[in-house]
Amino acid sequence: MSMLQFIRGQCESVSAGIGQQKQLASSVLDQIKGYVPKVQSSWIGGDADEFAADVARKVVPAMIELIAAIGGINLNLDKATQIVDQADSKCKGIADSLGDQFAGI
Repeated sequence: MSMLQFIRGQCESVSAGIGQQKQLASSVLDQIKGYVPKVQSSWIGGDADEFAADVARKVVPAMIELIAAIGGINLNLDKATQIVDQADSKCKGIADSLGDQFAGI
């Protein structure tokens, strides 16, 4: 019996939800990047260029960092699941070995 047997479905569900959030954040970033040229074309003056520079300098890197952080959650969740699976396998092997030893008594 695996320790994660009862929550594996929930872990997979959470992982899928996190993946959706990462895609959503990427979509938001694409929309933001798409708005900049539209704003620049309708905004008269040098401030339009400064707006575009601010978006490129502040918003885009922050969004990229957010997307990476969201993706990191799934990476760490996958690693944790693998560690638990390995521990369960090792424990099962030890228990089987003990069972064989006790059977020989």
